[in-house]
Amino acid sequence: MLGYTIRRILQIIPVLFVISLVVFLMLHMIPGDPVKNMLGINATEEAIEAMRAKLGLDQPLHKQYISFMKGVLKGDLGTSIHTRKPVVQEILDKYPYTLKLAVGGTIVATVFGIIFGIIAAVYHNKFMDNFIMVLSLLSVSTPSFFLSLILMLIFSLYLGWLPSVGVKSWAHYVLPVITLGAQSVGIMARTTRSAMLEVLNQDYIRTSRSRGVPERIIIYSHAFKNALIPIVTVIGLRFGGLLAGSALVETVFAIPGIGRLMVDGVLKRDYPVVQGTILVISATFVIMNLLTDLLYAVVDPRVKYD
Repeated sequence: MLGYTIRRILQIIPVLFVISLVVFLMLHMIPGDPVKNMLGINATEEAIEAMRAKLGLDQPLHKQYISFMKGVLKGDLGTSIHTRKPVVQEILDKYPYTLKLAVGGTIVATVFGIIFGIIAAVYHNKFMDNFIMVLSLLSVSTPSFFLSLILMLIFSLYLGWLPSVGVKSWAHYVLPVITLGAQSVGIMARTTRSAMLEVLNQDYIRTSRSRGVPERIIIYSHAFKNALIPIVTVIGLRFGGLLAGSALVETVFAIPGIGRLMVDGVLKRDYPVVQGTILVISATFVIMNLLTDLLYAVVDPRVKYD
């Protein structure tokens, strides 16, 4: 497994390099001048050119990219054009909020998605199965911003049970976590159902039933354990997706996370902030994929890494 892990880690390097290059080029293709945004419309051309030279934006693109990558190799993601703070510090300050949302959303999606998926598989082609599949389709199809507004309207405005914005206490995370994990519940339920149905149709399951093994033991001890590989895969992918897709939820609920930092950076043409946040999110995503692959051998002893 050690050799496989080392190879996968080495594969992460070119992936992050390509991502950084694509993001760098796309940012410079977006209309707008970060210096003009920072200095305002009344700034003179001399002041704009002086600031552009100070920030290194007057250099050719390839030199700007090389300078950025040299800083990355040293652990320096640059300095924010607008706040003049190190991007690394900005990310460290805001990353915990996004991480809490992603972890919470993943837990909600995993617990409810697996429970609903198992129930749907056990009652295949019956009312409960059809009902859960309709709910899954509804959860996947509901936009996050619409669901967040509905939850705020019901639980904050009408009932007054939960706060709507901010991160002062654990209660402030309830609505954002539910919003972030709701779509993934449907995906997890459908994946669990498909994996469970495939296992439940195997010969050894029918043999266990013919031997009088209790259905509860068949479902949870035999079928579910052998259906974990696709479920674990979806959990890993959804965590990365929730981490990268938290920007909208953070904006709606006024959470100062890394997603909101990235959106503000795009609006202000703050190149170092956008490049740094996307690079960190991408690194987290590929690392989660690596951990998911390594987890296969834990949940299924038949998986071997040579």
